[in-house]
Amino acid sequence: AEEDATEALVDKLKCGDYGDMVKQAEAAQNAQLCVQAGGGVKKADPHTAFAGGASQATNLEEDSYEADLRKAREARLAQLKEQQAWRQQGHGSLRELQDEAEFVRIIGPHDRVVVLLDDGREAAAEDVKRALDRLAKSHLEAQFCRLPVERAYFLTTMVQLEGLPAVFILRDGQVTRHLPPSRLFEFASASSPLFPGHLARLLHRTGALLSAEGASDSEGERSGEEDGEDREKPRGALGAWRRA
Repeated sequence: AEEDATEALVDKLKCGDYGDMVKQAEAAQNAQLCVQAGGGVKKADPHTAFAGGASQATNLEEDSYEADLRKAREARLAQLKEQQAWRQQGHGSLRELQDEAEFVRIIGPHDRVVVLLDDGREAAAEDVKRALDRLAKSHLEAQFCRLPVERAYFLTTMVQLEGLPAVFILRDGQVTRHLPPSRLFEFASASSPLFPGHLARLLHRTGALLSAEGASDSEGERSGEEDGEDREKPRGALGAWRRA
């Protein structure tokens, strides 16, 4: 091959064809050390060495965008599947319980349970019930229930109720919070338009909700609530009560 190249060069010199030689000489003169996209270095014409760089960068950006879009779709699909599973468990509304036996049965598959205990006679109880029913629709992560106090023998004997309505928070089958009227109405009365927002944040802080969605009050009101951080924790047998 080397001899063939030499013979070709001799033929060109005999014929006076110096065009290719001039081009090769000019290319050699213009060549510089150029960094390649992969990090390597080679001697090349700087005017053409980076011609594909822009398109390669564009391809990398497109690949990154597609990867982010795919991850977002996968996360959304997982969220929809989780919400569907919660709905199949009965989440999405305030469930009316007939007695404590039903209560014990339904808390089994639920990680988060919010139970309203009332006598059905107070106007405030109806306001709390409506607020919880609205939260149940937007917070599928928790099961919301209502249990009439006259049918809650265990709860009423294991904890000294300050008054009604009262809310109990359960995590993984264990009662973790008891929210008496003094906590529920600490920052707004049940009839106040601000009450649903206060209740949403209170349930979020106690671990009943994953977020405070549904709360729309001002920053000043939120700071007041944060100063009154949760104080009531169940004691004794009630706090240790776990699902069967």
